Amino acid sequence: MGFPVTVLSAEILESEPVGGHVLVHEIEPYGVALDWHAPVQDSRSFTEKVLNQEPEGLISYVSAATSIIIRAMFGVLEEAGFRVLVDHQERNYYLHRVLEAPRSPIT
Repeated sequence: MGFPVTVLSAEILESEPVGGHVLVHEIEPYGVALDWHAPVQDSRSFTEKVLNQEPEGLISYVSAATSIIIRAMFGVLEEAGFRVLVDHQERNYYLHRVLEAPRSPIT
């Protein structure tokens, strides 16, 4: 069982599909990074909570789930032999980068 993952350009504003994202940054912070878009983020109640700046409850749950899923994606890629890096950006924000494809395929 899994979830969908989409490769997206980080600079082109388009609707974010639900699931994992492999973001290709052509400008700062250059390279490939991982992200997640939860299905609930497209709901009216989530949008209202964001607009009302209500960080507790649903928003904190989605934030925690996003962090867990990104770390899981990162771990799978690392275990598969990809060269990866966790890049601290600011405060509690980390960019999970994919630096290089595996040098030898999984056999």
